[in-house]
Amino acid sequence: MNSEACCKKMLANLDNSETRRAFLRQSTGLGLASLGLSLPSANAQGSSVATLFLKNPKAKKIIYLFVDGGLSQIDSFDPKPQMGDVMMNTKVIDTKIDGVRYAHYFPMLAQHNDKYCLIRSMSTGTASHGTGVYVTHRNYRPGTANHPPIGAWISKMLPSLNENLPKTVAIHERSQGIGSSGGFFGAKHAATTIPVAANGLPAGKQLAQVSEDRASGRIKALKMLNEEFHHLNKSNFVRDHMDVLDNTLALLRSPDFSAFDLSKESDQTRERYGDSKLGRGLLLARRLIENDVRFVEVTTSGWDHHNNIMDEMSKMGPMLDRALAALITDLQHSGLLDETLVVLTTEFGRQNHISGNKGRDHGPGGYCQILAGGGVKPGLVYGETAEDAQGVKEKKEKVSPDDFFVTMAYAMGLDYNKKYLSLDKRQFSMNNRGKGSPLNSIFAAS
Repeated sequence: MNSEACCKKMLANLDNSETRRAFLRQSTGLGLASLGLSLPSANAQGSSVATLFLKNPKAKKIIYLFVDGGLSQIDSFDPKPQMGDVMMNTKVIDTKIDGVRYAHYFPMLAQHNDKYCLIRSMSTGTASHGTGVYVTHRNYRPGTANHPPIGAWISKMLPSLNENLPKTVAIHERSQGIGSSGGFFGAKHAATTIPVAANGLPAGKQLAQVSEDRASGRIKALKMLNEEFHHLNKSNFVRDHMDVLDNTLALLRSPDFSAFDLSKESDQTRERYGDSKLGRGLLLARRLIENDVRFVEVTTSGWDHHNNIMDEMSKMGPMLDRALAALITDLQHSGLLDETLVVLTTEFGRQNHISGNKGRDHGPGGYCQILAGGGVKPGLVYGETAEDAQGVKEKKEKVSPDDFFVTMAYAMGLDYNKKYLSLDKRQFSMNNRGKGSPLNSIFAAS
């Protein structure tokens, strides 16, 4: 018996009682699992706070590189050689910009820092991984609502540039829902998730292993259950999932599906990005941006260096250095850097002093970010962390998560103060309570 017939028989054997309703409620768990696919994991109001708009915003897309664990600022882009022994084995090297020095793990980015803006005064004010990760993705503290991450805001506020591809993609995230969910905007604004960049979108390979007749039967059965469930619940979220199913199936049959296939890249290109998850992730991000995906997040994990930070940075620093330098260079050569904002960020920095295990503990006071392209001034260095790692050197240059969030929105020409209703009818904007101001001084004059 095929899937469609089986589904009809099951429904026919259930009466219109609570038993049938319970079955249909549980049926939502069937989802796309039978196809080997997965779904990505809802009201505008006026704004009471004035929004600053960039005269001619250039950014149309964002690549958001998240360094998960807390990248040490003193061992990357804001070393403190004057502090002597606390630098341990970290050496300091010159960069393309006179007077600006980096840790020796990043020689390629050092020679390309005339192509991007370095912010040395970012602070989330927390030493908690959970809170820091949440805030850097959503600009709110956890617990008050299921806030949308930055990709979901962009999906909600901007039209698609390529109807055959998702607006947002999240590549090898450590935690489902941090940057990939749609928050209270729902499934249609959630990211398509890629666990391993080298494998592309596994659903395509899995669907290819199923005969056309069997796949068609499964899809019809799934749609039948979804329609029945929607009829009973009248939920917009059910309709969102149904729409996502249709979009996913269309993607798998689209010629643009090849954007997810890294085998299309030459061995030489893959070598430049490096044979690492991060290298493959940023290479895939570049391919997706080339095919007009609006927002791509790439997560690199393993940066919580409480122990043996010198050994860890010797391995991981060059990996990050190589991959990000290759991405920025490729985007510049293709002309896409002008319309693509590339962001490197983390949830907090690290203490400058050395812990008992030759590592550095969490430092909520200040850390570094990189912003490239999208109209940002290249070669600019903004702010500096304090020597005691308890804050930033000049308070007036401190960048909060609110400032960071609205700066990304500002680059794209978005009204970051525009309010939307959550599921419980509360108003939220990208700019948490209107506290943030864009760093308009880091943008080139139009």
